[in-house]
Amino acid sequence: MARPNRIASALAVLGLAACTQVPGTPPERGIGILPPSISSEMGVSFGSNPVYTAIYSASSYYADAPGRLGGNPALAAQVAAQHEYAAAELKELRFVGLSPLTTISMDWGRDELRDVLGVRRDAPTRPVVEGFVRAARALREGDRPAAEAALTGPVFERPAPTILATLAQMPPVPKARLGAAAAEADLNRPSNGIRIVP
Repeated sequence: MARPNRIASALAVLGLAACTQVPGTPPERGIGILPPSISSEMGVSFGSNPVYTAIYSASSYYADAPGRLGGNPALAAQVAAQHEYAAAELKELRFVGLSPLTTISMDWGRDELRDVLGVRRDAPTRPVVEGFVRAARALREGDRPAAEAALTGPVFERPAPTILATLAQMPPVPKARLGAAAAEADLNRPSNGIRIVP
């Protein structure tokens, strides 16, 4: 019984902390239509809605990131792309029925993931998503040079081998876990007025 109260309290703290941040780059509102190859490889092209698919996946895997993603850098890269994508898409007007704390907590989770994985805080969403998706594809194909190339560029702050090493031993990401869990719960709330559409 106490667990929902703890989640609500944590979200409230995140919301207050977010309000005290120095304003930076205005948040993006979605990232537009992804190329079919990218969305399919990110694992969000099936089901009733790609944003829902991405959130449910992130919520599941980040519940125990070391246990569920450790030793599988390709999957860790894919889930990072999913969380990044969902955090941006939840700002679209079709999700206006969600609690503001949901989008705030997803943003905090995205920032945590960017810090952990060596992505610039001010990087636009789309190249981050595409970089992780391409890295995941290359890793699944056993092409490490291509994976390193996918994680090299202006949106990445660390050398690609360092990012790959982190993906291979994914640490706990409590803010991403909390954000994805909150988004999943909010999307399942009947009173949010959101209709799941393709």
